[in-house]
Amino acid sequence: MKKWKKWVLIPVSVLVGLGLVGSGGSYWMVQRSLAVTSGEIDTGVQKPVTLHRDDRGIPHILAENEHDLFYAQGYAQAQDRMWQMELARRTVRGGLAELYGEDFIQQDLFHRTIGFQRNAEAALEKIPATTKEALQAYTDGVNAYLKEGKLPVEYSVLRIEAEPWTLTDSLGISKYMAWVLGGNVTTELFLNAVAQKVGVDKALSLVEDYQKEKDSKQQSTAQVPAAQVSQDVRSGLLAVMDESRKHGIPGEGLGSNSWVVSGSRSQSGKPLLADDMHLTLQAPSYFYQNHLEIPNGYNVTGVSFPGAPGIIVGHNDRISWGFTNLGSDVQDLYIMRRNPDNPHQFEYNGKWEDARVIEEEIKVKGQDEPFRAETVITRHGPIISDVVERMGSSVKVSEPLAFKWTADQFTDEITAMLMFGKAKNWDEFEKGLRHFMAPAQNVIYADVEGNIAYRANGYIPVRKPGHHGLLPVPGWTSEYEWQSYIPWEELPFTMNPAEGYIATANDKVIAGYDRHHITYEYDVPYRAQRIKEMITEKDKLTLDDMGRMQSDWKNLQAIQFRDIWLPILERETSWNEVERQMLNELKEWMKDPVDSPDLVGPSIYHAVYNQTMERLFSSQLSEQLYLDFISTGLVTNAMDSTYADPNPLWFQGTEDTKEKVLMEGFRNAHALLKKHLGDDPKKWQWGNWHTVTFAHPLGSVKPLHLLFNDGPYAYGGSHVTVGAASYSKKRSPYRAIVGAPWRFLIDMAEPAKARDVLQMGASGQIGSPHYKDQTPLWLKGEYRQMHYTRADIEANSENVLTLTPR
Repeated sequence: MKKWKKWVLIPVSVLVGLGLVGSGGSYWMVQRSLAVTSGEIDTGVQKPVTLHRDDRGIPHILAENEHDLFYAQGYAQAQDRMWQMELARRTVRGGLAELYGEDFIQQDLFHRTIGFQRNAEAALEKIPATTKEALQAYTDGVNAYLKEGKLPVEYSVLRIEAEPWTLTDSLGISKYMAWVLGGNVTTELFLNAVAQKVGVDKALSLVEDYQKEKDSKQQSTAQVPAAQVSQDVRSGLLAVMDESRKHGIPGEGLGSNSWVVSGSRSQSGKPLLADDMHLTLQAPSYFYQNHLEIPNGYNVTGVSFPGAPGIIVGHNDRISWGFTNLGSDVQDLYIMRRNPDNPHQFEYNGKWEDARVIEEEIKVKGQDEPFRAETVITRHGPIISDVVERMGSSVKVSEPLAFKWTADQFTDEITAMLMFGKAKNWDEFEKGLRHFMAPAQNVIYADVEGNIAYRANGYIPVRKPGHHGLLPVPGWTSEYEWQSYIPWEELPFTMNPAEGYIATANDKVIAGYDRHHITYEYDVPYRAQRIKEMITEKDKLTLDDMGRMQSDWKNLQAIQFRDIWLPILERETSWNEVERQMLNELKEWMKDPVDSPDLVGPSIYHAVYNQTMERLFSSQLSEQLYLDFISTGLVTNAMDSTYADPNPLWFQGTEDTKEKVLMEGFRNAHALLKKHLGDDPKKWQWGNWHTVTFAHPLGSVKPLHLLFNDGPYAYGGSHVTVGAASYSKKRSPYRAIVGAPWRFLIDMAEPAKARDVLQMGASGQIGSPHYKDQTPLWLKGEYRQMHYTRADIEANSENVLTLTPR
């Protein structure tokens, strides 16, 4: 976070000079930036459009045609989330250094190399005409608001103007989300380094599903190519990717829950659906609640990503749907051979091939001249290792790395979202889903006819036998080319299963599916197991039951470790008085382990778990490699499978044992708890350690945190509970950073009475009463009805804005 402090110093002095913090100047400066949400405004609509904002500030857009509907959606999103949209498009374009200075040049260069904007521009040429029309209407709506000049206060803080919104700004956001939700390249870089340090077999033993597959087939991994990547290149790339995703990297909690039950299991006799997608808990929320309606067309409500039209997840009067991340392996690294006489040529099957070269110019705040560099694109994708070498470091890349990714293919998520809102049955919904290919998702569905369904979707590579996608491979031969993508008809799918429910929590949803390889990085099974456990505990479920499930904090991982840990720890006779008290607390809590903020047990458990995990793996890895391990989706599975394995390969060649590692982990946990929470174990409640703060980028510098941040709040849950609140093991330990920004429930017997709640609020503007008005509900696991019918909307409108034709 030091970068943020550097670029914000001058603006802070401006703010203090204006008396922004804690004075009348604060009120004036903030209030003048707020959007007008009542009355009439002449705009570019064809017929009058009404924007009803309810008691939570959520816009319900009632239009007469699709052009006006999406025009008004763009207008409303700009009113509420323009600064968030500004940061999103600058991230996509590689234009953050223009705002924040030279510290962000590498981030910009990396994003340009990955190609979010490049892919968006290519997609614009291929999307259907109807989608382009909707996107143009949305863009015109955003720009109509920008012309009014009422920009969020952040623009004043940084003293910048807002450029017009473009169609590719919207298209690029979906590409960036595919990046945030993917992470196999991180795994490949980590495993490459571990293979160099401890050998390929031992490195791949950390991949639980791969190890099971290898053992069942009695295969050796000794011949698996592990072309080496230098430590400097690996560390540089992991650092820039970590910064790119911020806290929301797959190894630190990204995921989601969704489940659907049939009418046979519900009190109403119709399906119930619940969805909560897990992303970084930030200010403002990742998601934007809105409702779109035109006669005989759209009547859909749910959430959007600010900056894009349509609804990503939600419901209409006939269907509802939800997403969780599939976690499929959609990225590969290829080590290339560069022509020593021509840096733009690379060897392939014995010949030199020309690469495509793009000249980049990055504007930098405070500098007259732009930063210039090249993006070099090979048959296997862009050379990402050049980002490290070209930043003036001492790193010299002898073997360039090319990055291959399914999102480089044409995918059309905007068309998919527009089709979702109109779909009236599974067939129509699935037609839309065929356009949504990146990021790959688990999709659940329910309708008023009583159907429930699940499908995995997305482009997922089919690799040659023997190429598992876990390590970088030679790019100078055709041996490791992707063969194809898994055909749509052969992806995991089920409809109306006999058990009467479908649950997804980033796990292997369809048990026994082995037709194609999807990933080796399924999440640990505890959330999925707990969801199924709660579904089957009761004969007939209600929407209230579904809501309680979304906030459930029972820790099934602790139950798994109960019979492993306690016999070991109780045999030890050398514990001091506090350690004995600590063990007794842990033993009592493990009888019914719940990660509740008012209990001491969760603090002890998570401290012991994390300290044992660090001791287990760091002894054979460097400190940096261990931190890299945490940044993958492997670490928890590796820890849990190691303790479940009677003869772990990881221990071979060392003097470590499960008992020795656990004992040291327990003692280290005591030292850690004492350091952070004091000498008295009675004060070690989980909520004293495990807190959540919804942090705004400007809130990293005092006293701006008082204006922009929301929190801290004591909070329960963890990365293994259904009520997810994942904490970073790298930064600010035990502060929850990933969870469910939006929770959604629906009974298809009464779609008009669906419920939801959003962390923070509908508005991203700090002076708005709806900046953080939903936080108290979110913290308590409560919901509000999503107003849906016209009568309901009009009866609950707090503000009505009419957009009229000029």
